[in-house]
Amino acid sequence: LKGDLIMKLKDSTIAKYIEMAKAALAWAISVLASLHVGFSYGNTKIGKTLNVSLLPVLTCGGACRVCLHICYDIRACLQYCDFRRGALACRARNTALAMYDRDRFFLEIQAKMNRRRINKLFRWHVGGDIIDLDYFSRMVELARNNPDWIFWGYTKQYLIVNEYVRTHGGSIAAAIPSNLSIMFSEWKGLDCLNPYGFATFTCIMDGDDVPEDVYYCPGNCEQCIEDGRGCPYQESSAIKQH
Repeated sequence: LKGDLIMKLKDSTIAKYIEMAKAALAWAISVLASLHVGFSYGNTKIGKTLNVSLLPVLTCGGACRVCLHICYDIRACLQYCDFRRGALACRARNTALAMYDRDRFFLEIQAKMNRRRINKLFRWHVGGDIIDLDYFSRMVELARNNPDWIFWGYTKQYLIVNEYVRTHGGSIAAAIPSNLSIMFSEWKGLDCLNPYGFATFTCIMDGDDVPEDVYYCPGNCEQCIEDGRGCPYQESSAIKQH
C-alpha cells in the first residue's frame, strides 16, 4: 500500500474508535451508579502489576496527535464491536467514574489495594492519561498513603504535572513521594516541557538511534522491578516502537 492510502486507512480506524469511545462513555455515564472500577492484572509486558486505564484520546489531551496512529491501546479497544465488553467497556466505565464520581473512583482503587498482599505494584494508564490537576493530586495522595507500594505511569500531560510541582514546593522531591515515578513521555514532534527534570520515556521510531544515557527497556516491568532499574525507579528509559 502507498503511504497516503495507509494514512487514510489509519484515519478511518481512528474515526471509528472515537465514535465508539464516545458511545461507550455515554452508556457508562447513563448507568454510573451501577459501575465499579475495572482493573487489569497485567500482560506479558507488565507482569502481575495492577493497573487502571482510561479511554485513550478522550483523556489524553492534544499531545496524543503524535502517537494517535500507532496507539496499541486503541487497537485493544477496537477488539470488540460491542462497547459494553472488553477493553473499551472497562476504560469507558473507569473514565465515567473518574470524571463524574471521582471520590468513589479513588476509594475503590484503595479498597482493591487493601486486599492485595503480594506484588504491590501499580501502573497508571496503560490507556489514557491524567485528566486534570485534581486527578493528579489524588494520584499523588494515593502513593503517599501507601508507601509499601510502587507506583509509576507515563504522561504527555506535562502542564498538569508541572503545575502541581510548582504549587507544591517547586521540586519533584518536595511534591511527589518517592514511590511514585512519573515518566514524561517523549515523542518526535512533541516539545517535552520538563523544567523540573522528570525522568523521560522515549519511543524510538524505526531508523532512529537509541538515546544515550538512558536505560533500554527490556519489555518486562517485573524484570525492571527485580533489577531495580527503569521506570518504576525514576530512571529515564527508552523502547522501540511497538
